[in-house]
Amino acid sequence: MQDGGRKILGNIGNGREGLLESHTQNWKEEQPYIYWMTSVEGIGSRTIEKLVNHAGSPRKVYGLKLSDMLEIIPKSKAEALLMAKREGDILEKYNALKQKGIQFISIYHPYYPKRLKNIPDAPFGIYVEGKLPEEDIPSIAVIGARQCSDYGRFMAQRCGKELALEGVNVISGMAKGIDGISQRAALEAGGKTYAVLGCGTDICYPSENRNVYIKAKENGAVISEYPPGTKPVSRLFPRRNRIISGLADIVLIVEAREKSGTLITADMALEQGKEVYVIPGRITDCLSQGCLRLIKQGAGIFTNIGELLEETGLRNRLPGKSGAICLKTGRNGGGLEGRGGNENGGGQEKYQGKKEKKILDILDFYPKNIDRLMQETGMEYRELICALSRLCMEEKAVKVGAGQFKKG
Repeated sequence: MQDGGRKILGNIGNGREGLLESHTQNWKEEQPYIYWMTSVEGIGSRTIEKLVNHAGSPRKVYGLKLSDMLEIIPKSKAEALLMAKREGDILEKYNALKQKGIQFISIYHPYYPKRLKNIPDAPFGIYVEGKLPEEDIPSIAVIGARQCSDYGRFMAQRCGKELALEGVNVISGMAKGIDGISQRAALEAGGKTYAVLGCGTDICYPSENRNVYIKAKENGAVISEYPPGTKPVSRLFPRRNRIISGLADIVLIVEAREKSGTLITADMALEQGKEVYVIPGRITDCLSQGCLRLIKQGAGIFTNIGELLEETGLRNRLPGKSGAICLKTGRNGGGLEGRGGNENGGGQEKYQGKKEKKILDILDFYPKNIDRLMQETGMEYRELICALSRLCMEEKAVKVGAGQFKKG
């Protein structure tokens, strides 16, 4: 790795430059024929590239006979393409997408994301519900374990929220666990998120993230390289990960097992020349093993959002933004709950009671018992319990067992 181990500057060209230049001017004419090829199961970007190189354009591929196709692709794929061609008028099917509220953006389209165009094996077309991210707005992918810990949930919520408050787009896969949690937090904070699916955009998977699915279309987009109606099957998800990392400037990993799909995304990000940061965890936690392995390989260590934006230069791309947002309350640059400034912790919400403020400064994600809290705050039992009760009602603290409390 280079640049402190966080970035690999490899050759990200995919040999399509000449092809793209020659067809960009005629993108409207070529769109339906790219749609025809991408809508056929088993026809990926490499197959499409071979066919277009051979025929000269997507439209000319549509006119190829079986014998012509067999010179460059397997018989099964050639027959699948011709079968789809016989099933109905391709222009009619293409236009029907708009009636469903789905845009098809081919690699020749002027709105096709530049970040995505430059990655190896870029999809020849993507299906979009919503609006694609603006090119000049920084984007960070927040990904991690589906079966995450309470700590992972806590950090995913905080990172999603703080990125949104900074004006950074949150990219993820809307999966159960870290992905969906970070995206939900970004939306609740008024930010934008982009969900890259391993199925058609007309299918919400997993169903538990339907609220994210619906709101992402209003404040961001739902994106897939798979045509509408494609069911979520396991073999499709690894390939979609290259789109998640491709749309992002940086990939932030919250939690990951030693062998997981999250690490596949990290590898793809490095191949694309993207920086990878991880949130370190305890060495005894299985959900930290993937992150610790990446740290050993040179990945960046995440400490807080402000430092991440400063270190990577992304803050310079956020007009009117300045000052670090720290994940620890009471430190320079603000806290988790807001963006204002005050001498008692910047963005932390103001509490009328000094007792509640004192408790919040001491509470951690890991539970603390009453005896320890009495010792650290210097408060009597009764006043401590009353203050904790108020904080629990405001969801700033959580009771997690007999006499155990943690930050909410």
